[in-house]
Amino acid sequence: MCALTNLFKKIEEAMTAATLAEAGEPDTAGQFLKTSKNAHKRVLLGSDRPEIETRTISYTLNLCQRLGGGLEIFHMLRMSQNETDFGQSREEGSLASLNTALQKKGVVYHPASGLGCLADGVLRHAGSRRDILCVVFDAVEPDGANCRKAKENMIARFQALHCPVVMYAGSVRA
Repeated sequence: MCALTNLFKKIEEAMTAATLAEAGEPDTAGQFLKTSKNAHKRVLLGSDRPEIETRTISYTLNLCQRLGGGLEIFHMLRMSQNETDFGQSREEGSLASLNTALQKKGVVYHPASGLGCLADGVLRHAGSRRDILCVVFDAVEPDGANCRKAKENMIARFQALHCPVVMYAGSVRA
């Protein structure tokens, strides 16, 4: 009987979402259907590339759809402190408009500046959070001993939280 009740509930939710979509509210319909156990969890994309490539975002969005969660981007911008102070006011407007555009699509965007390793930044940002389904790590950072150690530490920390880390190399050019 419980299985039949769940089936009827799913059909009712689908019909309500279809009605909302037909009424011109596709965003509300999409939110209404997000009732899976991962609906409030996120796939975290960590990148230190100057511009995150479309292929990387497409791969991560596809992963989000398969896992049933949302997308969060942690973008490490390589700037020294004096570059940050000078460029912050100039870049603030473009980052704010990018953040607004991404928020409309349900994507959370966190730009961070500094010279440290991306792995350290990702770990500081989300190392103890329980709402991360998976981490997609797309980095061009130097492979020095400090960054290698930081990557190992990050992977171990997320594995302890039962959160897989994917090293994405799809945007590397030959």
